[in-house]
Amino acid sequence: MCNVYVNCEVLPGLFDTEYYVVLNGDSSYFVNRLSVRVLEEPRTNRRVLGKVLGYIIEEHQGKTLVQLPGEAVVGGLRTWVENTAVSAA
Repeated sequence: MCNVYVNCEVLPGLFDTEYYVVLNGDSSYFVNRLSVRVLEEPRTNRRVLGKVLGYIIEEHQGKTLVQLPGEAVVGGLRTWVENTAVSAA
């Protein structure tokens, strides 16, 4: 598996050691803060843009199947994203 960063929206997690990460507006995860890059700290009720560490599983027709480290809230640990949302880690 190849490590990449995936564009996401970031909110505070339940614990100080995690963030709540949203991809594609419909998949969400609790992820360790060490796996997420943000330029500013998210606040309750205010999402910020960020990048979450993921692993490429497959690429097909302009999309990439990525697996995220963490606990899935909505959806599974794997999700399809646009290739443009993925950058080298």
